[in-house]
Amino acid sequence: MIAAQAKAVTTRAELRRLLQRIQQESGKSIRAIAEDNRHAPGQQGLSKTTISRVLNGDEKITRSFVERFATACDVSGTDHDDLVLAWKRVLDVPSEEIPDPAHLVTLEVMAEVASTLDGHTGGLTAARRLYERVRAARDEILGPEDPLTLEAAHNLGTVLAQLDEYRVARRILCDTYEARSRVHGPDAPATLATLENLAAATAETGDMDAAVDLFEQALAARRPETSPGHARYPEAAEKLLVALNRAGRQTRARQVAEELARVRDTRPGPGAEPGR
Repeated sequence: MIAAQAKAVTTRAELRRLLQRIQQESGKSIRAIAEDNRHAPGQQGLSKTTISRVLNGDEKITRSFVERFATACDVSGTDHDDLVLAWKRVLDVPSEEIPDPAHLVTLEVMAEVASTLDGHTGGLTAARRLYERVRAARDEILGPEDPLTLEAAHNLGTVLAQLDEYRVARRILCDTYEARSRVHGPDAPATLATLENLAAATAETGDMDAAVDLFEQALAARRPETSPGHARYPEAAEKLLVALNRAGRQTRARQVAEELARVRDTRPGPGAEPGR
């Protein structure tokens, strides 16, 4: 009976409903299941809270949960095996276990440590290794386009550029910019930060035409009339000016300089009140 139902499972919701059905058919309460599991030899017990959260959809269904829950509900033999296979099929996870979400805390600490390392302390190489590990782990746990994965990719590309590995940095930042555009939107602050770092890395590879185009794109997104929420227009304009001068585009450089001067002249002073 359970084997046939397990083979028909194709979604997480269906798997969760099957687990609920198994509990009902076992005639055991959540408390009884937790007690039985707690006394099972060689296993770390499932608490009532964990069981309730998983069955209610508030927590991930892990393989270990399925195995322990099934055992406590007296599911064995082929029924037990087919239930585990249903979990594997639905979650599409080749490994034996979904990584513990607590691992994300460790990754966050690693990212924080990496952010404190710089060239003055000789730590850029160490920062690179940390960001590579954080990016790879977040990619596996959260997915390649999760904001935290993209944050690690952005930081890795930035550090690679600081290490003068411009071509690799350009590739990583290009991929990250495209992904952040999809996830956050093309004019989001995180997306624009990656765009500007991509432009800088591109310039260092000697592709000044492409670099200027990227800096122009960033400046357009930061213009006060098109994006009043972004306060970094002057910095974006100054970066574009440097690129234009390197590319020998003096006419456009003068236009940007004039525009920058106008924006600075129209900005309110430190003591000015908004709207006056």
